[in-house]
Amino acid sequence: MNLDGHHILIVEDEIVIAMDLVSIFRDAGAEVIGPAMSAHEALRLIESHLITAAVVDLNLGKEDALPVARRLEAAGLPFVFHTGNVNKLSPNPWPQAPIIQKPAAPAKLIAAVAAVAKR
Repeated sequence: MNLDGHHILIVEDEIVIAMDLVSIFRDAGAEVIGPAMSAHEALRLIESHLITAAVVDLNLGKEDALPVARRLEAAGLPFVFHTGNVNKLSPNPWPQAPIIQKPAAPAKLIAAVAAVAKR
C-alpha cells in the first residue's frame, strides 16, 4: 500500500516503537511528522504542520492522548489509535478512528491509515 503525498503525524512516547512507526510509514511513501512523545508536543505539531492523518498511542507516559484526539477531530483530521490499552477506549468515543492493538503488523497499520487518510 502506498501513502505517497500523505503527511502522517506519529504520537508515541516509547522511542523504539516511535522509530519503528517512522520507518514503517516512510517506507510506505509518507512524510512523517514527529514523533511527538507528549500531548503538548503533538498539539504543537498539529498547529504547525500539514497533516493528512495521525497514528496516536493512547497512553503517553503519565498522560493520555485524549486532548490530541479531540484536536484532530476538531480539525477534521483522520486518525488511528495504536495502543496496548484497548479497554480504555471501550466504547470508542471516536468511532471513525480505528483501534489497532499493539503490537501490530506494519501492513495492518498502513492499511488502517490508508483507509482513513484524505488526499
